[in-house]
Amino acid sequence: MPKNYNLYLKGYVGDWNFSADMVNAVLDRHKDKEVCVLIDSTGGRVDTALSISSLFKLHGNVHCHYVGMNASAATIASMGAKHVSIDANALFLVHKCMSVVFEWDYMNADELAAHIADLEKLRKDNDTIDGCIAGMYASRCKKPKDELLALMKEGAWLTARQALEWGFVDEITDDPEDAAPEITDVVADALAKEGIPMPPVGVRKGSFLERLAQLFTSQHSKPAAEAPIPPAAQTDHQMSKPLTAIAALLGATVTVADGKLTITEEQAVSIENALSGHAAAVNGLNAKITEKDSTINQLNAKIADLVKEPASATTGVTDTSKDTNPLNGLDIDKICDALCDGLV
Repeated sequence: MPKNYNLYLKGYVGDWNFSADMVNAVLDRHKDKEVCVLIDSTGGRVDTALSISSLFKLHGNVHCHYVGMNASAATIASMGAKHVSIDANALFLVHKCMSVVFEWDYMNADELAAHIADLEKLRKDNDTIDGCIAGMYASRCKKPKDELLALMKEGAWLTARQALEWGFVDEITDDPEDAAPEITDVVADALAKEGIPMPPVGVRKGSFLERLAQLFTSQHSKPAAEAPIPPAAQTDHQMSKPLTAIAALLGATVTVADGKLTITEEQAVSIENALSGHAAAVNGLNAKITEKDSTINQLNAKIADLVKEPASATTGVTDTSKDTNPLNGLDIDKICDALCDGLV
């Protein structure tokens, strides 16, 4: 196992420290030499991972070594490498690709049909991408493509031994400098954003995650079939949807360890205040809706009055031919002279 690496690919696939441009630059400087690459990432952009895999394949002499927790796009990046190894304590996860889907709007039937058509196109695109990735996995693993698609659909964490048995890696190493993976707030946040289940590893002591260990329980992620996992590794809980919502309220990452979570008093107050604020906002919106509904009903009533049939014509006729002015017949000039004489 190489002790010195030419490339360290860590963090989000697609960021500056895990980019195709950086990989291309390093490979270009070592055209006729073996390039050793350390990978430690929970994933990111599929397009970047596919580009990096192609660059590794074109170079022809790349050795990738996995440490820590590696998932999603990070597992795709090594598919073009000549040799792939993994630390004995590292973890490996493949899953079907995901796209952001969010819509909050009022739609009529035509708009709904158009939105459904867009979602159907997105589903077909994801199926195509999944098929491409499964083909890459199958080619390296020397297994049927359908088996890899099934594993991707399951989306479970693999131990180093399972990754070797599947054929994703060629070798397991046990070097002291390769630290065992652990869940930090940053790592858990990255996993949650990608919809990746929490791996069966411990939580860093003193972290925010550990302090939340007594409050919520979450859904278990299913490990792939193999020999029993050691008790120390049996903490395969993943973040539940309610827990994700709480994390959003706190503005921090929340996860589960050993089936329990704890929070501080300050965090509990923060949750309560956030919930109260949301409740007040909802009540305010409901009041506005009620007020607008009332206004609309009043306007509808006025409109109904305006569109009623006109009243039947009046049969009585007033004779205006006669002059009813009480001053008729009087000499106005004489009256004015008399009034002026009285004022002088």
